[in-house]
Amino acid sequence: MNTLDWIAKWADYTPDKIAVTSYDDQESYTYAAIHNYANHVVNHLISINIQEGDRVAVLAEHGPFYLVLFSACQRLGAILTPLNYRLSQAEIKGLIADCSPSLLIYSKAQEAKINFEALNIPFYDVSELTTIFKREEQPAIVIKKEIKERSPLFLFYTSGTTGMPKGVLYTNKMLFWNSLNTSMQLGITFKDSTINSLPPYHTSGWNIFITPLLHKGAHIGMVEKFDAERVLYLLEENKTTLFMALPTMLTMMQKTAIFQKVKLADLRYIISGGEMVSFELVSHWKTEKNIDIRPGYGLTEAGPSITSLHHEMVLLKPNSIGKPNFYLSIKIIDENGKRLKENEIGELCIQGDIITPGYWNNSVATRDKIKDGWLHTGDLVCSDSEGYLYLKGRKDDMYISGGENIYPQEIEFCIEKLTGIKDALVLPIKDQKWGSCSIAFVTCNDALITSEKVHDFLKANLADYKHPKYIFILDKIPLTSLGKVSRKKLYEYFNSLIPKS
Repeated sequence: MNTLDWIAKWADYTPDKIAVTSYDDQESYTYAAIHNYANHVVNHLISINIQEGDRVAVLAEHGPFYLVLFSACQRLGAILTPLNYRLSQAEIKGLIADCSPSLLIYSKAQEAKINFEALNIPFYDVSELTTIFKREEQPAIVIKKEIKERSPLFLFYTSGTTGMPKGVLYTNKMLFWNSLNTSMQLGITFKDSTINSLPPYHTSGWNIFITPLLHKGAHIGMVEKFDAERVLYLLEENKTTLFMALPTMLTMMQKTAIFQKVKLADLRYIISGGEMVSFELVSHWKTEKNIDIRPGYGLTEAGPSITSLHHEMVLLKPNSIGKPNFYLSIKIIDENGKRLKENEIGELCIQGDIITPGYWNNSVATRDKIKDGWLHTGDLVCSDSEGYLYLKGRKDDMYISGGENIYPQEIEFCIEKLTGIKDALVLPIKDQKWGSCSIAFVTCNDALITSEKVHDFLKANLADYKHPKYIFILDKIPLTSLGKVSRKKLYEYFNSLIPKS
């Protein structure tokens, strides 16, 4: 039995334990059922000539069938490729053309986004796939194939907020070491449970909790989409112990009427990241619910479990992303590759078995990002005297104005100190006089806040050369489908107001 086939292991040890439950259709699969269903799928994939290395694309919301497909693809050596169903038909067409799948699975809700006449491959909707792997009650014939640690298991497309999404290969080796990093930090056991409300087309929807909990033989609850009030209710009702949520999601949850009613006594940790996890957010959950939020850092190209801030340090090290996890190495370098000292801002580089082998059909991007075994993340960080890391923005966002290095996050922190400001987002733009300058987008809790008031506040608190050239007051900051800031939409908004000369 292959040591990377965790579902087969738990099907042998605890066959009757529930592995996954869908809270949308109240359907549950045991470890034994997933194991058997996956073997049926393997046999079917072989019968339609799906081979090792072929892509199996899926345009569907998360659900238990995904775990069956995950296990089948792992056993066969095929590459599971979840597509972002929130994209337009044209964008989805582009992803399908890029990954050239040998099979497409889709949900009825996403059917209208597919041009079936242009497809020259087999396709099934989710109900047809489910019928295939459930049609026989007897155990499937097991076709034994070696699960290779270097073989890609997933192909995840990055969000593409600044351009065409790139496909990131995710291997069995990455799966194993990420699971170990996550489990070590959080002490995950077979007794744990989670509710996943993150989408399947992003690594966090799989590798924050789903695959580490599969490794431990634990229980995974699923909902197709995030609803703040419903998720709080389910966390309480099911005595869930671990939960992952973006800061935006947590803010929505604490604003619901049910927030004050639920106790969430069994919830050991909430893991958060993707955007800065504010001190106020952490403090609110600790004060109101005695729940520890553990900020961390990850990315599609590595992990995603890269750093974690221990819960005892969360309030002592505000805005920190913590320290590196166990089985990886990091360095912080300047533009010349020189290692930097504490409190010096530079690019974060990662080395270890949690790093992608590269981008799909993009050797140029691979060579640009992975050099001598180090992944150059493009994220700017610094470390304090105790080794705690702090995000300072993206390397692409750092800009030089009049010969000075300027970091947008520093400006954002300053603006958010002004009473009445809710959020601030600063982006660089080209400037004929200074080479580059910045623009700021601000949301407010006070209707009397104006861009002039923000400018006046900055004059008293920040060097002149760091001031944004333009400040825009918005009702809300646009987000991507994952709840991250959509820089693409903000640039489009700016360009519509102030066209390029």
